[in-house]
Amino acid sequence: MKFERVDPVAAAEEASFVLREAWPPPTLHYTAGYLRWQFGFPGPSPQAVLARKGGEPAGFIGVAPRRFRFRGATSEGYVLSFVSVRPKFQGQGLASRLYTELLAGLRTTRLPIAVFVEARSAPAQRVLFKAVAAVGLELKQLTTCRNHGFLPRASAAPPRAVAAPASAVQDVLAVMAACSGERVLWSAPDAAHLEHALRDPRPRRLLLVEEAGQAVGAAVVFLSEIATARGIDRVATLGALFLPEPTADRLAAVMRAASEAFGGKTTAPTVSAPNLAIVPQDQLRPAGVRATAATFDAFVIHPKGGPWLDAETTNLEVV
Repeated sequence: MKFERVDPVAAAEEASFVLREAWPPPTLHYTAGYLRWQFGFPGPSPQAVLARKGGEPAGFIGVAPRRFRFRGATSEGYVLSFVSVRPKFQGQGLASRLYTELLAGLRTTRLPIAVFVEARSAPAQRVLFKAVAAVGLELKQLTTCRNHGFLPRASAAPPRAVAAPASAVQDVLAVMAACSGERVLWSAPDAAHLEHALRDPRPRRLLLVEEAGQAVGAAVVFLSEIATARGIDRVATLGALFLPEPTADRLAAVMRAASEAFGGKTTAPTVSAPNLAIVPQDQLRPAGVRATAATFDAFVIHPKGGPWLDAETTNLEVV
Protein backbone atom coordinates (compact mmCIF):
# COMPACT_ATOMS: atom_id res chain seq x y z
CA MET A 1 0.00 0.00 0.00
CA LYS A 2 1.35 3.42 -0.97
CA PHE A 3 0.40 6.61 0.92
CA GLU A 4 0.68 9.81 -1.08
CA ARG A 5 0.24 13.38 0.14
CA VAL A 6 -1.91 15.03 -2.51
CA ASP A 7 -3.49 18.37 -3.36
CA PRO A 8 -7.11 17.55 -2.42
CA VAL A 9 -8.52 19.95 -5.02
CA ALA A 10 -6.59 18.22 -7.79
CA ALA A 11 -7.46 14.80 -6.36
CA ALA A 12 -11.18 15.55 -5.96
CA GLU A 13 -12.34 13.05 -8.60
CA GLU A 14 -10.47 10.16 -6.97
CA ALA A 15 -11.55 11.27 -3.50
CA SER A 16 -15.18 11.41 -4.63
CA PHE A 17 -14.90 7.87 -6.01
CA VAL A 18 -13.48 6.54 -2.73
CA LEU A 19 -16.05 8.33 -0.56
CA ARG A 20 -19.06 7.28 -2.62
CA GLU A 21 -17.98 3.63 -2.52
CA ALA A 22 -16.90 3.67 1.15
CA TRP A 23 -20.11 5.06 2.64
CA PRO A 24 -23.33 3.18 1.76
CA PRO A 25 -26.59 5.16 1.56
CA PRO A 26 -28.01 7.12 3.18
CA THR A 27 -24.96 9.39 3.22
CA LEU A 28 -23.82 12.77 1.94
CA HIS A 29 -23.59 13.02 -1.82
CA TYR A 30 -19.83 13.39 -2.20
CA THR A 31 -19.44 14.93 -5.65
CA ALA A 32 -16.06 16.14 -6.89
CA GLY A 33 -17.46 19.68 -7.11
CA TYR A 34 -18.54 19.60 -3.48
CA LEU A 35 -15.09 18.40 -2.38
CA ARG A 36 -13.30 21.07 -4.44
CA TRP A 37 -15.47 23.70 -2.77
CA GLN A 38 -14.78 22.34 0.73
CA PHE A 39 -11.03 22.33 0.19
CA GLY A 40 -11.10 25.72 -1.53
CA PHE A 41 -11.81 27.88 1.54
CA PRO A 42 -9.32 30.73 2.12
CA GLY A 43 -6.59 30.08 4.67
CA PRO A 44 -3.81 27.56 5.18
CA SER A 45 -3.23 25.09 2.36
CA PRO A 46 -5.67 22.16 2.38
CA GLN A 47 -3.94 18.82 2.83
CA ALA A 48 -4.88 15.24 2.11
CA VAL A 49 -3.53 11.71 1.95
CA LEU A 50 -4.59 9.23 -0.71
CA ALA A 51 -3.83 5.53 -0.27
CA ARG A 52 -3.25 3.47 -3.40
CA LYS A 53 -2.65 -0.19 -4.10
CA GLY A 54 -1.34 -1.07 -7.51
CA GLY A 55 -2.26 2.41 -8.69
CA GLU A 56 -5.87 1.93 -7.57
CA PRO A 57 -7.27 4.43 -5.01
CA ALA A 58 -8.06 2.64 -1.75
CA GLY A 59 -8.57 5.30 0.94
CA PHE A 60 -8.69 9.05 1.49
CA ILE A 61 -8.52 11.62 4.29
CA GLY A 62 -8.22 15.41 4.21
CA VAL A 63 -8.37 18.70 6.09
CA ALA A 64 -10.05 21.88 4.82
CA PRO A 65 -9.18 25.43 6.00
CA ARG A 66 -11.32 27.12 8.63
CA ARG A 67 -11.09 30.02 11.11
CA PHE A 68 -11.78 29.63 14.84
CA ARG A 69 -12.15 31.99 17.78
CA PHE A 70 -11.65 31.08 21.42
CA ARG A 71 -11.76 33.59 24.27
CA GLY A 72 -11.42 36.47 21.85
CA ALA A 73 -8.37 35.13 20.01
CA THR A 74 -8.85 34.19 16.35
CA SER A 75 -6.81 31.44 14.73
CA GLU A 76 -6.62 29.80 11.36
CA GLY A 77 -7.07 26.05 11.50
CA TYR A 78 -8.57 23.02 9.84
CA VAL A 79 -11.56 20.73 9.93
CA LEU A 80 -10.63 17.08 9.40
CA SER A 81 -13.11 14.95 7.47
CA PHE A 82 -13.74 12.68 4.49
CA VAL A 83 -12.09 9.66 6.15
CA SER A 84 -12.92 6.78 3.84
CA VAL A 85 -11.71 3.31 2.89
CA ARG A 86 -13.22 1.37 0.01
CA PRO A 87 -14.94 -1.86 1.14
CA LYS A 88 -12.47 -4.28 -0.44
CA PHE A 89 -9.60 -2.60 1.44
CA GLN A 90 -11.31 -2.43 4.85
CA GLY A 91 -10.12 -4.46 7.82
CA GLN A 92 -6.44 -3.85 7.05
CA GLY A 93 -5.76 -0.94 9.43
CA LEU A 94 -5.90 1.54 6.57
CA ALA A 95 -7.91 4.21 8.39
CA SER A 96 -5.32 4.29 11.19
CA ARG A 97 -2.51 4.77 8.68
CA LEU A 98 -4.41 7.54 6.92
CA TYR A 99 -4.98 9.44 10.19
CA THR A 100 -1.35 9.05 11.25
CA GLU A 101 0.09 10.07 7.88
CA LEU A 102 -2.12 13.18 7.71
CA LEU A 103 -1.63 14.32 11.32
CA ALA A 104 2.13 13.81 11.19
CA GLY A 105 2.29 16.27 8.31
CA LEU A 106 0.11 18.80 10.17
CA ARG A 107 1.96 18.72 13.50
CA THR A 108 4.46 21.44 12.60
CA THR A 109 1.70 23.90 11.64
CA ARG A 110 0.65 24.11 15.32
CA LEU A 111 -2.88 24.94 14.11
CA PRO A 112 -6.04 23.60 15.77
CA ILE A 113 -7.89 20.85 13.93
CA ALA A 114 -11.58 20.15 14.56
CA VAL A 115 -12.98 16.71 13.83
CA PHE A 116 -16.39 15.06 14.22
CA VAL A 117 -16.74 11.30 14.74
CA GLU A 118 -19.96 9.32 14.98
CA ALA A 119 -20.66 8.91 18.69
CA ARG A 120 -21.62 5.24 18.36
CA SER A 121 -18.48 4.31 16.42
CA ALA A 122 -16.10 3.24 19.19
CA PRO A 123 -13.61 1.65 16.75
CA ALA A 124 -13.37 4.90 14.74
CA GLN A 125 -12.76 6.88 17.92
CA ARG A 126 -10.03 4.49 19.06
CA VAL A 127 -8.30 4.89 15.69
CA LEU A 128 -8.40 8.68 16.08
CA PHE A 129 -7.10 8.60 19.68
CA LYS A 130 -4.23 6.29 18.74
CA ALA A 131 -3.16 8.41 15.77
CA VAL A 132 -3.23 11.66 17.78
CA ALA A 133 -1.04 10.13 20.49
CA ALA A 134 1.34 8.60 17.94
CA VAL A 135 2.24 11.97 16.39
CA GLY A 136 2.60 13.81 19.71
CA LEU A 137 -0.53 15.96 19.63
CA GLU A 138 -3.31 16.38 22.20
CA LEU A 139 -7.03 15.88 21.80
CA LYS A 140 -9.84 17.57 23.70
CA GLN A 141 -13.35 16.16 23.51
CA LEU A 142 -16.12 18.73 23.28
CA THR A 143 -19.85 18.46 23.94
CA THR A 144 -21.58 15.80 21.86
CA CYS A 145 -23.52 17.20 18.91
CA ARG A 146 -26.89 15.51 18.51
CA ASN A 147 -28.84 16.06 15.33
CA HIS A 148 -32.29 17.61 15.71
CA GLY A 149 -35.17 17.87 13.30
CA PHE A 150 -37.73 20.64 12.91
CA LEU A 151 -41.08 20.39 11.17
CA PRO A 152 -42.84 23.74 10.69
CA ARG A 153 -46.41 23.78 11.99
CA ALA A 154 -49.00 26.14 10.58
CA SER A 155 -50.67 26.43 13.99
CA ALA A 156 -47.48 27.43 15.81
CA ALA A 157 -47.52 30.93 17.27
CA PRO A 158 -45.09 33.22 15.43
CA PRO A 159 -41.94 33.83 17.47
CA ARG A 160 -41.09 37.32 18.67
CA ALA A 161 -37.80 37.02 16.80
CA VAL A 162 -37.73 36.98 13.00
CA ALA A 163 -35.05 35.46 10.76
CA ALA A 164 -34.62 36.38 7.11
CA PRO A 165 -31.91 36.27 4.44
CA ALA A 166 -29.14 38.74 5.31
CA SER A 167 -28.88 41.74 3.02
CA ALA A 168 -25.16 42.26 3.71
CA VAL A 169 -22.31 40.02 4.82
CA GLN A 170 -21.13 42.72 7.23
CA ASP A 171 -24.39 42.47 9.21
CA VAL A 172 -23.78 38.76 9.77
CA LEU A 173 -20.12 39.33 10.70
CA ALA A 174 -21.15 41.84 13.36
CA VAL A 175 -23.39 39.25 15.05
CA MET A 176 -20.70 36.58 14.81
CA ALA A 177 -18.22 38.91 16.52
CA ALA A 178 -20.68 39.40 19.40
CA CYS A 179 -20.63 35.66 20.25
CA SER A 180 -18.42 35.48 23.31
CA GLY A 181 -19.12 32.29 25.28
CA GLU A 182 -15.94 31.63 27.27
CA ARG A 183 -15.99 27.86 26.77
CA VAL A 184 -17.08 27.82 23.12
CA LEU A 185 -14.77 27.15 20.20
CA TRP A 186 -16.51 29.48 17.76
CA SER A 187 -16.55 29.32 14.01
CA ALA A 188 -15.02 32.66 12.99
CA PRO A 189 -15.37 33.20 9.24
CA ASP A 190 -14.33 36.51 7.77
CA ALA A 191 -15.87 38.15 4.69
CA ALA A 192 -13.76 36.06 2.31
CA HIS A 193 -14.85 32.86 4.04
CA LEU A 194 -18.52 33.80 3.87
CA GLU A 195 -18.26 34.76 0.22
CA HIS A 196 -16.64 31.41 -0.54
CA ALA A 197 -19.29 29.64 1.55
CA LEU A 198 -21.97 31.13 -0.68
CA ARG A 199 -20.29 29.52 -3.69
CA ASP A 200 -21.28 26.10 -2.32
CA PRO A 201 -22.49 24.01 -5.31
CA ARG A 202 -25.50 23.25 -3.15
CA PRO A 203 -27.62 26.36 -2.40
CA ARG A 204 -26.46 28.13 0.80
CA ARG A 205 -27.91 31.17 2.58
CA LEU A 206 -26.93 33.55 5.38
CA LEU A 207 -29.73 34.40 7.81
CA LEU A 208 -29.96 37.37 10.15
CA VAL A 209 -32.12 37.14 13.29
CA GLU A 210 -33.79 40.29 14.58
CA GLU A 211 -35.89 40.98 17.64
CA ALA A 212 -37.51 44.34 18.37
CA GLY A 213 -35.55 45.80 15.45
CA GLN A 214 -32.17 44.66 16.77
CA ALA A 215 -29.87 42.02 15.29
CA VAL A 216 -29.65 39.20 17.86
CA GLY A 217 -28.35 36.24 15.87
CA ALA A 218 -27.27 34.76 12.58
CA ALA A 219 -27.12 31.37 10.92
CA VAL A 220 -25.75 29.61 7.88
CA VAL A 221 -28.19 27.24 6.18
CA PHE A 222 -27.78 25.06 3.10
CA LEU A 223 -29.59 22.50 1.00
CA SER A 224 -27.92 19.22 1.91
CA GLU A 225 -27.77 16.47 -0.72
CA ILE A 226 -28.21 12.97 0.70
CA ALA A 227 -27.56 9.91 -1.48
CA THR A 228 -30.22 7.27 -0.75
CA ALA A 229 -31.24 3.98 -2.34
CA ARG A 230 -33.99 5.94 -4.14
CA GLY A 231 -31.77 8.73 -5.43
CA ILE A 232 -30.79 12.16 -4.06
CA ASP A 233 -32.80 13.70 -1.23
CA ARG A 234 -32.44 17.45 -0.64
CA VAL A 235 -32.89 18.59 2.94
CA ALA A 236 -32.76 22.12 4.37
CA THR A 237 -29.95 22.02 6.94
CA LEU A 238 -28.70 24.39 9.62
CA GLY A 239 -24.92 24.53 9.20
CA ALA A 240 -23.72 26.93 11.90
CA LEU A 241 -25.70 28.88 14.48
CA PHE A 242 -24.57 32.20 15.97
CA LEU A 243 -26.71 33.29 18.94
CA PRO A 244 -24.86 35.47 21.48
CA GLU A 245 -27.84 34.95 23.85
CA PRO A 246 -29.80 31.86 22.77
CA THR A 247 -33.55 31.69 23.39
CA ALA A 248 -36.19 29.25 22.18
CA ASP A 249 -37.83 32.05 20.20
CA ARG A 250 -34.64 32.92 18.36
CA LEU A 251 -33.90 29.30 17.53
CA ALA A 252 -37.48 28.78 16.32
CA ALA A 253 -37.14 31.82 14.05
CA VAL A 254 -33.98 30.36 12.50
CA MET A 255 -35.56 26.95 11.95
CA ARG A 256 -38.69 28.42 10.40
CA ALA A 257 -36.63 30.61 8.05
CA ALA A 258 -34.48 27.60 7.11
CA SER A 259 -37.63 25.67 6.17
CA GLU A 260 -38.57 28.47 3.77
CA ALA A 261 -35.11 29.30 2.40
CA PHE A 262 -35.06 26.95 -0.59
CA GLY A 263 -38.56 27.16 -1.99
CA GLY A 264 -39.67 24.00 -3.75
CA LYS A 265 -36.16 22.50 -3.98
CA THR A 266 -36.42 20.33 -0.86
CA THR A 267 -37.68 16.74 -1.03
CA ALA A 268 -38.96 16.82 2.58
CA PRO A 269 -40.39 19.58 4.80
CA THR A 270 -38.15 18.74 7.77
CA VAL A 271 -35.12 20.90 8.65
CA SER A 272 -32.02 19.09 9.91
CA ALA A 273 -29.83 20.69 12.60
CA PRO A 274 -26.69 18.59 13.26
CA ASN A 275 -25.17 20.93 15.86
CA LEU A 276 -27.25 22.86 18.39
CA ALA A 277 -24.69 22.42 21.18
CA ILE A 278 -24.61 26.15 22.06
CA VAL A 279 -28.35 26.16 22.83
CA PRO A 280 -29.36 25.19 26.40
CA GLN A 281 -31.22 21.88 26.50
CA ASP A 282 -34.33 23.39 28.09
CA GLN A 283 -34.81 25.67 25.05
CA LEU A 284 -34.86 22.94 22.41
CA ARG A 285 -38.35 21.48 22.78
CA PRO A 286 -40.02 24.90 23.19
CA ALA A 287 -38.34 25.88 19.89
CA GLY A 288 -40.03 22.93 18.19
CA VAL A 289 -36.93 20.82 17.52
CA ARG A 290 -36.72 17.13 18.35
CA ALA A 291 -33.63 14.93 18.70
CA THR A 292 -32.93 12.26 16.08
CA ALA A 293 -30.71 9.20 16.27
CA ALA A 294 -27.69 10.81 14.55
CA THR A 295 -25.04 11.89 17.07
CA PHE A 296 -21.47 13.14 16.61
CA ASP A 297 -18.68 13.61 19.12
CA ALA A 298 -16.67 16.77 18.48
CA PHE A 299 -12.95 17.02 19.18
CA VAL A 300 -10.22 19.62 18.81
CA ILE A 301 -6.70 18.37 18.08
CA HIS A 302 -3.93 20.77 19.06
CA PRO A 303 -0.26 21.03 20.04
CA LYS A 304 0.60 20.05 23.60
CA GLY A 305 -0.07 22.91 25.96
CA GLY A 306 -2.25 24.74 23.44
CA PRO A 307 -4.97 27.18 24.59
CA TRP A 308 -7.84 24.91 23.49
CA LEU A 309 -7.84 22.64 26.56
CA ASP A 310 -10.53 24.75 28.23
CA ALA A 311 -12.95 24.57 25.30
CA GLU A 312 -16.12 22.64 26.12
CA THR A 313 -18.35 23.01 23.07
CA THR A 314 -18.43 24.38 19.54
CA ASN A 315 -20.86 25.84 17.01
CA LEU A 316 -18.81 24.58 14.03
CA GLU A 317 -20.68 23.05 11.11
CA VAL A 318 -20.48 19.26 11.22
CA VAL A 319 -18.49 18.13 8.16
